[in-house]
Order: sequence, then C-alpha cells, then structure tokens
Amino acid sequence: MMMRSPTKRVLALTLLSLLVSGAGFGVAAQEAEEVEVEGHEAKSSWLRVGSWRNWVFRSFMRDEGDDATTLGLELESYLTFGSTQVKNIAYLEVADHPRAIPGQPQGNPEPETGAATGISDLLTGFWFSKKGAHHGKHHFAPGLAAQFPTATDETLGSGKWSLGPSFDYEYESGSLFAGAIALQIWSVGGDADRKDVSMLMIKPFVYFSLSDHWDLMYVPYGISVYWNKPSGEKAYVPIGGGGQYKTHIGSLGMNLGLQLFNNVVRPTTGTVWDLRLLVEIVF
Repeated sequence: MMMRSPTKRVLALTLLSLLVSGAGFGVAAQEAEEVEVEGHEAKSSWLRVGSWRNWVFRSFMRDEGDDATTLGLELESYLTFGSTQVKNIAYLEVADHPRAIPGQPQGNPEPETGAATGISDLLTGFWFSKKGAHHGKHHFAPGLAAQFPTATDETLGSGKWSLGPSFDYEYESGSLFAGAIALQIWSVGGDADRKDVSMLMIKPFVYFSLSDHWDLMYVPYGISVYWNKPSGEKAYVPIGGGGQYKTHIGSLGMNLGLQLFNNVVRPTTGTVWDLRLLVEIVF
C-alpha cells in the first residue's frame, strides 16, 4: 500500500532534522567545551546544546481510518548567566491528522473538527538552578512554561498565548535515572473565539540501564489534564514503555528507542494506542 503524501513529508522531515542537528548543533557543542589557553582555563560558552530528540509516533484510534502520524521535534539546551544555569526544552510537532484529536497536539483543548497537516503550537519551558549544583541523587529546579500560537491550522493549535509555573525533578541512583517535568499553563491572550487553555501536564521519564548499550525506558507523551473540559473528557494517562539502544556517531551520542503505550484514561474520541520511535542526538 502506498503512503499518503503527508505521511511521506513527516518521515522526510525526520531525516532532515537529523542532518540539521548533526551539522548545526555540533558547532555549539564544540564551542561549549573548556579549553586550555596559555596555561589558563578558558570559560565555557554561555550556550550549550544538550540533545536533539526526534519523536516519530503513530496514534491509533478506535477507527483505524483516523490513525494519525506525528513528528515531534525537541531541543534541549542550557544557558549560563553568572552562577545561574537555565535549562530549556522547546517542543514542536509536524502532524498529519485525518481528524481532530482531543488534547493532541499538546495544549490544544478544543481542536477544530477538520483534517490537517502542518505545524503545532510551540511548547517550551525554562528551569533555573545554581551552576554546578546538579550533584547527588536528587535535583529539583523550579521554572516556568509557555505556549505560543505557531500552529498552521486550527485543528493543530489552540490559538492562544499561554503561561504558567513548572518544575523539573530528577533522581539518579545506580542504574536508575527517573523524574518528571510538570507544568500548568493558562491562556493569557489570543483568539477570543477559541476555548481558554487550562492544562496540567506531567511528563515522567524512567530509564533503567541494562548494559552500556541497552536501557529500559518509560517516556510517554505525557499525563495531561484539561481542567475546562467535561468529566470523562479531561485526561490522558498512558501505561506502557519500551527500550532504547545507545551508540555513537563520531563524537556524538545517538539513542534509538521504541515504545508502545495504551491510554487507559482518555477522551472518548482520543488516542487509544501510541507507538513511539525515538531518534536522539546527544552532544
């Protein structure tokens, strides 16, 4: 069976993003390294790119004719201002949806009813900590999250500017690395005809190292609650997981992951199963 052309475009963008991440962000990573200059240690760059993640996922609905393909583009970077380090994650989707999917893309409580292929709203967060303070088993960083109405179609975006508090918690002990990013955003402006945004999102992550190359992982799309929606239509809760293979491309790390989730709590017409492929470049 031939793929529909929008699906081909989504997969092509995956390859393009890999080329961009390898060529462009490698320079920033190299500049961030500390070097010796005439016996003195030079200061590291104020900007460091941590990783570039490409999430290719298939959303399976009750009706297989509604199944949707999405490419998630996620950049993690670090900024240093004096003694303060700021972690930033920016996330954008390129989606091919045959119909509206409640709560997907993230932060869109009431998508329009039509089919759409295009770009979602931009979701980003900033978390603040003391430079060099990330030691020991526990790390907690408060911050803020924001969503910008960058979507190319009303099915794929909220039409709202949204803002709210957030935190990043990480725990590391032996083979286990786990934690969560949580955020609550409210719309503060935008299209008056669109539904207001009030979304709680918790993005848990669990990695358990089996060897130098293999990890078990639980990194779902996210547990989300849309407070303004009716009872029974508010939340997604995914159960599942998978594994990842860790390797290198030259001096860069590369992680390849595959996971399957079932949304045991979901809106009536929401995603039932979610198959997720991860291609991550680590700088």
